[in-house]
Amino acid sequence: MDALLFSKPVKLGHFTADANGTVEGTVTIPKWTDPGKHIFLLKGEKSKLKLSAKITVNSHKPHLADTGEDRTPVLLGGAAGLLALGAGTMMAVRRRKQN
Repeated sequence: MDALLFSKPVKLGHFTADANGTVEGTVTIPKWTDPGKHIFLLKGEKSKLKLSAKITVNSHKPHLADTGEDRTPVLLGGAAGLLALGAGTMMAVRRRKQN
């Protein structure tokens, strides 16, 4: 019995059914597989029976871990400070021009 992945046919492995017709095994989806929806297919060599399942392959790009450190308050505080500094500078320039 072959295990296949479609949209581009990729052979993922070959398995043998026991006397009851039970198949057990593990497959690994290749890293180069495009993210998205695919069909996983088991196809019997002799019986020609097929079993398929729709699967979704997620991106293999690593997700950065959440370290728990949030710098948003620092960034907002820095932005507010720059705005205040800019406003103060504009007021000082206007006062000089008026004098």
